[in-house]
Amino acid sequence: MTGEAFLCFNHDSQRNLLAILSDPTSLPLKTMSEIYVTETDPDQLAVNAQAVKIANDRRRRQEGIQSAVTAFLGFGVVLAMLAIIALIPSRKDIPQIVSYQAAAPEEDPPMKMKELTNNAQPKPPGASSTMAKVIAAQATSPVAVPIPVTANPDSLFGMEEDFGAGFGSGVGDGDGGGGATFFGSHRRGRNVVFCVDFSGSMESDAETGGTRISALKKELEKAISGLSANMNVSVIFFSTTGWTIDTKGPDHYSNGWSGVGKVPSVTWYPANQRLKGVVIDAVKKMPAKGGTNWYPPLKMAFSMEPRPNIVYLLSDGQPTDAETVLGEMSDINPGGIPVDTIAFELPGTPALQLQMIAEDTGGKFSMIYKGKRLTGSSAEEYTSSEYD
Repeated sequence: MTGEAFLCFNHDSQRNLLAILSDPTSLPLKTMSEIYVTETDPDQLAVNAQAVKIANDRRRRQEGIQSAVTAFLGFGVVLAMLAIIALIPSRKDIPQIVSYQAAAPEEDPPMKMKELTNNAQPKPPGASSTMAKVIAAQATSPVAVPIPVTANPDSLFGMEEDFGAGFGSGVGDGDGGGGATFFGSHRRGRNVVFCVDFSGSMESDAETGGTRISALKKELEKAISGLSANMNVSVIFFSTTGWTIDTKGPDHYSNGWSGVGKVPSVTWYPANQRLKGVVIDAVKKMPAKGGTNWYPPLKMAFSMEPRPNIVYLLSDGQPTDAETVLGEMSDINPGGIPVDTIAFELPGTPALQLQMIAEDTGGKFSMIYKGKRLTGSSAEEYTSSEYD
């Protein structure tokens, strides 16, 4: 037989084949149908290939099913673990917020309306008030224009009780304080410092009796007493030097700061009843002595922490350092805090210099002259050098 041949047999046929090879005559006739040799049969090959393909497809499907089942089981295990973790109770300590509220400061009993009406006098308009400005002209006019003159209060500062009582004790403003009033000049704010002249000239007689220093001390007492309890106050005395109630006495001005070297610290005193009494008592006992310099008290005031937002400067004499103060005001007062200046029985050039300080800082200028308070054009009239 030519060509290729294939033996096709099953397990029983294999055993029979071995028997035939060993003894060809021993093979039963019925097994011959199980052993056959044939030439290449394309149909049979196709059938076999199809069977193999079917078997492979079946195997792939089984493997795919097994993989899917395995993946599903794995995903289920992961979900189960996450669920267990989520169900485990966790303890989280939440911090408690503890607040503290300080006791409300003691406030002075409010003044009765009747008392306020009797004691308060109309406040003279300041230089910045909306008064008509007079323009001089050569041509005549049938209409007469009155020249505005600031009215002066009838009472004398520091000598009587019927002016200023009740002012400066209100509460509430943009700075959180009730403000202060000193010789009729009112400012709102929380931190107020009084820079006051305690030079030897303040011992001079006042126009209405007594001395200038006694009138000043009386007005300081009134101003400090009128401060609300949520404010802070300090007093800087000056003559040749600057000092405070904390400066070692009895010769305070000799132990004060001359303006050279490190600026000494100045203490703020809360304006409660007890500490206002301490400050007022120190003011009453403070002596007046020495010359006049403005630089030490102003530099000390603007070096305070926190910075003041109400500053008063009162003087009755010709300072030796006025030109220095005017030339270095931007360095002395870098924050541009307004300074309200008061010329105390002091007409002429020194009053003009105080007015310039007020204008440079955005403050207000006033004058106490012959026991009366002058502002605006009435005060400016006495700033001429002809009064020197």
